[in-house]
Amino acid sequence: MAWVSSQEVVDPLVVNFRTMNKIAMLATCLVALTSFAQTTVKEPEFADTFAALSASGDLVPLERETATIHAGGGGFMVASSKAAYEIPGEKSPVRFHSAPELVFVVRSSLAQTDTDPATFYVLRKLDPKKKNREIAFSTGHFTPLGGHVTTNLNAGQLPLAFARYGASSYRVTASNLAPGEYALSRIYGQDVFCFGID
Repeated sequence: MAWVSSQEVVDPLVVNFRTMNKIAMLATCLVALTSFAQTTVKEPEFADTFAALSASGDLVPLERETATIHAGGGGFMVASSKAAYEIPGEKSPVRFHSAPELVFVVRSSLAQTDTDPATFYVLRKLDPKKKNREIAFSTGHFTPLGGHVTTNLNAGQLPLAFARYGASSYRVTASNLAPGEYALSRIYGQDVFCFGID
């Protein structure tokens, strides 16, 4: 009778159990890595900072400016007045080609709340002038018999679509923008993030 060493005897059930354990561990690692890859996205470093989102997921910085309020008027018997936010420079150095959609990202402390971001952030079309870009929000007309002033704090405002993005940001989508100059900002903020469409 031949003797068989214990090393030569292999139980098929043990082999199957070990193989299944290895496959299960590998599958768990793959799921974890896939989840990590899907949830790790690039976000702006600071709150209320906008950047364009490229197709590859990279952030493209926008032109950051501080808008100033300028008011003026003129006339003798008939006078007019205007108040506007002004941004230096006739055109933004940050340019995009016209496309059905442009996507941006804004980091926000509101992203983890139920607050509607459309009540805090806005996109406005700017009117280019010789030395600056502006948004007129108040106009007036006066005669010796009286006058009136019209104020529209939503002047130039365009629709945006918002979705949560990453841990602390919103994905902001603007659709069908015509060629021109634009600014993203908090709704009443003077820090603006500008770009142009060609």
